[in-house]
Amino acid sequence: MEKTSPSMSYPKLLKTLDECLTEQKHRHFWLFLYSNRHAQLQLYKPNGNDDIDLHESEKLIHDTLDLLEKFDPIELMQILPDGEKLVALLNKFCFCITYAVHIKHVADGFTDIRFKELLPRYDAFLDTLTKDEKAVTCKIHELTYKYGFPITELWSPSIDSTELMEMFIKNHPRLNEIYSIPCFVFTKKSNHPKGIQISTNEYKNEPQDPWDLIIFINENDILSKVKKEVGTSWPNPEKQFIGNYNDFEIALYVDRGKCKISNALSTLRLQIDHLNEYKNGPLAILSAKQFSDIERINPKTGKEIRRRLAATIDSIRLSEGLISKRWTVYKSNVRRSIGLYLWDEINIFKGSGKSRKKLIIELIERLEAKAPKVLELYFGSYNINYSKKSIVKLKDLESPFETVIREMNADYDLTASCIENFEYLTPHDVKTGGKNINKN
Repeated sequence: MEKTSPSMSYPKLLKTLDECLTEQKHRHFWLFLYSNRHAQLQLYKPNGNDDIDLHESEKLIHDTLDLLEKFDPIELMQILPDGEKLVALLNKFCFCITYAVHIKHVADGFTDIRFKELLPRYDAFLDTLTKDEKAVTCKIHELTYKYGFPITELWSPSIDSTELMEMFIKNHPRLNEIYSIPCFVFTKKSNHPKGIQISTNEYKNEPQDPWDLIIFINENDILSKVKKEVGTSWPNPEKQFIGNYNDFEIALYVDRGKCKISNALSTLRLQIDHLNEYKNGPLAILSAKQFSDIERINPKTGKEIRRRLAATIDSIRLSEGLISKRWTVYKSNVRRSIGLYLWDEINIFKGSGKSRKKLIIELIERLEAKAPKVLELYFGSYNINYSKKSIVKLKDLESPFETVIREMNADYDLTASCIENFEYLTPHDVKTGGKNINKN
């Protein structure tokens, strides 16, 4: 991945950051919607349930509320009987207790600096729990780690896909103008790079799986030098050790048979970015005027601010995979909302007995009347006249109309794959069977 240049103007860096954050929120939003539907479907599966059933989920929520009451009875009493505040507090507690369990037992390097100061309190709380209470925290962790969101939040009522589609096809709203993006995004088990285990000096985790290369790094190491050492050591079949065992902040245990060198280097870079952010605190985003005033007084400080901002942008791009060709956020929002609407109609509301093609044709007719420009996302010249002398539009011809039907079918298939795999997939992923798509 080409690095973002810190020599870019500050306004341009701000614009690039905003684009990355917008797409990051976009992906988290859609991943939450897909995961929400998958998790809720699991509750009603009579057989072959991968999670737990409805009765068990209700008991788990009840047990989690008991833990919350034990953890902070005063705060809980202060918000009762406000249901909305109770749900928010429960979701936060679910995330924090999962995070505390995770840091203790899982070596994937996940950190969330927002909860740095809270962690000791939750650690101490875990030590007070009974065997049965610890079983509850383990189940909360298992489900939250599986999906990447607090399971209590995923079990909340689903967002209305008809309302969502209507809002997206009418204008270009920012996501936070429609629904709140999930406040708590956890690391996800399936996203952890295969063949890599991570330990930190602060939270040491012994590797559970085989490894043949250890990379020890600290905040003073020069990344380019470490990368060069990794490249030199990689082909050697014997066990390799890079860095200083007695002086490290992060240790990567790598099984080179299960991991590509590019994945190891990307993980290494992300961990260094996380380490710097963890130590320095979140980057304060300044306005262009504020930055200009600082740079005028102290050019060296201005240069460091630009460097950290460029590093933050690259960290987001790496962690979200924003380095490949993809739909624009607007196009993705519209087409995914249409795919979700169709999926809900067929799988939740059973389509009123109509076939998928019939539902699609009816939707096209509605869009032609209410938002014809949306159909150009499926066929670029859909609303243009067939020729300068003709009053017939391309949409009136069979081929463009069939193209839109075919593409909306593809939107449905994309949605179905995303929900089945509780994953944010692209059309390319579905075509190639890539990423985490279930091939069974």
